[in-house]
Amino acid sequence: MTKNFLLAASALSVLAFAGAASAHELTYRDNGGGNVGAIDATDTGGTSEPYSLAQEASTISPASAVFLLADTLSGGSSLPSGNVLLNITVAGGTFQGSVTGGNITADPAACPTFTATISSGGAPGSNTVTYIISNSSAGCSAFNLNLPIRPNAASPVSVTTVLETEAGTPIDGRVSTLQIVDRPSAFDVVIDGAINSPLAGGGALGDTFATLTVLPVYTTFFVGANGHTTAPETATVGQLGTIQLTVDTTAYRDLALNSVAATDVVDTTTTVVGNWTAFDGAGGDVELGGVSATDITGTTATFEDTASPVALTGGPLPFVVTRETAAVAIPTSNYEATVAYTLDSTFYNQEAPVVGALERIGRDGTNVVFPWLNDSTVSGQSGTTNRIRLGNVGGVAAGPVYAEVLNSSAGLPTAAPVQIAPGIPAGGEVRISTADLTAALGNFGRGDVRISVEAPATAITARRYLQTANGGITELSSGTVASDQTPADLTDVE
Repeated sequence: MTKNFLLAASALSVLAFAGAASAHELTYRDNGGGNVGAIDATDTGGTSEPYSLAQEASTISPASAVFLLADTLSGGSSLPSGNVLLNITVAGGTFQGSVTGGNITADPAACPTFTATISSGGAPGSNTVTYIISNSSAGCSAFNLNLPIRPNAASPVSVTTVLETEAGTPIDGRVSTLQIVDRPSAFDVVIDGAINSPLAGGGALGDTFATLTVLPVYTTFFVGANGHTTAPETATVGQLGTIQLTVDTTAYRDLALNSVAATDVVDTTTTVVGNWTAFDGAGGDVELGGVSATDITGTTATFEDTASPVALTGGPLPFVVTRETAAVAIPTSNYEATVAYTLDSTFYNQEAPVVGALERIGRDGTNVVFPWLNDSTVSGQSGTTNRIRLGNVGGVAAGPVYAEVLNSSAGLPTAAPVQIAPGIPAGGEVRISTADLTAALGNFGRGDVRISVEAPATAITARRYLQTANGGITELSSGTVASDQTPADLTDVE
């Protein structure tokens, strides 16, 4: 009768405990670090911080480690004196070797009679085990877990503990989970072609475009507000962005506390594709971090870094072009960088090259925005056709004409302007139909389209006409060209 009474009292205690707004907490415990083959809070940087194991790490050596954890009840509560079921589940890893009752311990001063025995599970290669914790004395509010765990390949690892009575009654919130290993990317290429980039020391500087305002036209970059204003950029020098290979030295390359290092990068090759015809002659240059390209062949500039790959890991390297000494025309061009790097194969898997855009070099001229244009499909449905007429009232031929979708009902704006005509003869015209726009820009549905001409605004007229199925024509005023349209627009046409 006494025994039944005591069990009932214990159950009531657990029920009251479980009803409280509380939860036991699984954490790393701090053993001061430097534990051979074991990982604690000193090694991770905090009791709730995971061990950062680089996702690039290949065959991890050693394959496993003992993770030193603690499970603490909330609010100074104690484990109930009856049997407690402790279930441990590992996600993203498995037990290295068999776990035993000795893997669960408690402070002998606070828990002098504490015992833990395996009820089920815990075999080598498994990921779950259930213990029966017994004989917990008053004041026994925490216990230790020394878990030998082998992380799965490239997988984060977490441990979950569940506390409940043999009858299934939750104890102190029942569940607690701790991520014990995360897998950050330790090596990341950053190709930054953004103007006014938010990244410290990164990106392009001013907008880089060849100007009409200095003769000969398009032989210099525009200098001034909305153009080049900051060194090293000048009328003949442009910084099109920055490139770097970041290295997370707070991560580890293995489970033996060996940190990732910049010297783990043993080789890099950077290639940039673009138009170099104004930069590869006498006096011209194409540089990355102040070092000239090792080779320029066709549209590809190559930078080999076998001797000192640490240069690319030391911070953002400016990518700079310098026009050759002769006043040659600077072409419009996109520039795309590819960075390939080799990691020390003793520790890491190799990763694919990274590709990214640098700043585009454009030319200034005239931009006209035509709202609510349709592609051929939408025009066919509505029975109307858009026609655009561009006229050149100047005495010299205008340069190429470009089109670009700014927004689209199909959600498919083009990534860059597309040349739609080679130019406009002096005193001549170019007509653009709905079919022409669709052929150049694709099926964009309905959207706003910018037409750009390499010519001053005073030389260009632009009108849009809407032709209905019965042949009727309506003239629509559009854009920003000549004196009767606002604002006057002489700027980079991309």
